Amino acid sequence: METRRPTTTRFLALFTALLAIALSLPAVAGASIKLGVYSSAQGQVGAPEDAKWLDEYAQRVGRKPDIVMDYSNITDPLLTPTEVTNLSQRGETPLVTWQLYKSGWGGETVSLQSVANGSYDSYLRKAAEAAQAMPFNEILIRFAHEMNGNWYGWSGNPTAYVEAWRHVVSVFRSVGAANVKFVWSPNVDNGSYPFASYFPGDSYVDYVGLDGYNWGTAGIGVNKWQSLSEVFRSSYEQLTKMSAKPVMITETSSGEAGGDKAAWITTGFLHTIPEQFPRIAAVIWFDRSQEEDWRIASSTASLEAYRHVVSNSLYGGSEAAPAPEATEPIEVTSVEVTPKPKHGHKKATTRALRRRARVVYRLSRRAKGSIAVHAHRRNGSHHLYEVTIERPKRHGSVRLTRLLGGHPLGRGTYRVVVTALDEASGATSQPRKARFKVASAHS
Repeated sequence: METRRPTTTRFLALFTALLAIALSLPAVAGASIKLGVYSSAQGQVGAPEDAKWLDEYAQRVGRKPDIVMDYSNITDPLLTPTEVTNLSQRGETPLVTWQLYKSGWGGETVSLQSVANGSYDSYLRKAAEAAQAMPFNEILIRFAHEMNGNWYGWSGNPTAYVEAWRHVVSVFRSVGAANVKFVWSPNVDNGSYPFASYFPGDSYVDYVGLDGYNWGTAGIGVNKWQSLSEVFRSSYEQLTKMSAKPVMITETSSGEAGGDKAAWITTGFLHTIPEQFPRIAAVIWFDRSQEEDWRIASSTASLEAYRHVVSNSLYGGSEAAPAPEATEPIEVTSVEVTPKPKHGHKKATTRALRRRARVVYRLSRRAKGSIAVHAHRRNGSHHLYEVTIERPKRHGSVRLTRLLGGHPLGRGTYRVVVTALDEASGATSQPRKARFKVASAHS
């Protein structure tokens, strides 16, 4: 015969057990910004398939991720049974980057037109029905990402892309897969990859995202050290004007060459994102050694910086959020071309400029600087020579010959323009200008 405890006793026992479990886990509930990860070594299965890796990752960075991303194709299962079990048991949200390869991770791709005309509807319905039965409140699908680049077969045709996107969403909605949320995710626009024409409209997306990396100076990618603000700022501003949806950073990381990766993480996550990008709801770290060592643990300092982020209340931890960084504007306080021509004339010969001329500048505080020389022509056209000073002094100078890159100066009027960039805040100064004239190319 079973002996039953009084109701109060049973309630207290249950409460005590639940409290003990809660105290043994890092607090993540109510995080204002979710943290996610993608990880897989070359030739290995992705993290959602590997329960051991998921546990080791949580131990390494200080807690389990809110979101775990992996890559798949629309002809493959949306999630495998193992992935569903691993992620659901840990309370982690799946983010499926749905590519259009016909098989594997390269080669021929499914055409956007064939997706839009219904040729792959059987795969779409199967995935939507499977998603309905999965034990997740939210399944994120990032369909045909980075469509604005030139490295995937689904890029280059905005009209076809929008038609395919809207068709995929419509099929999922017709099945009733309400737990599926769609993430539209272009690459950041560095001037060569505009993304506005690929946008399917707010009624067809749940989140908008951006992929962007600090490539550093390892000789690949954009090959310059960029703060997180520099990587994302202009694209974030454009994206938030286009869409009212919450924003994700759907892929990001930093290289090590050319700067301080730990400082990049600390400043970017604890200041840039909350202070400059208030609509960001989640950040996915690309934790893999690929073109560069993008891993969180590429160095001890990098890992410790990320652990500090994870522990912060901005991301669901217990440490207090840091005070906002000072917003004192960066200024170029003065600029001149020196030495000045003799006898009070603002003219010089090419020979003299090549031999001695410098651009002298003063900054209100240390910051990256851009120095440009504009050559104005009589017909109204102008040419531009420019150099970026990555780590300038507050008071410094640059030889004019360096700015011109060996190009000769003809007779005419020239203007030097100096602009400073605060890498921490992303703010730019008002440009300071100085003029000079070349009287003769030979005298």
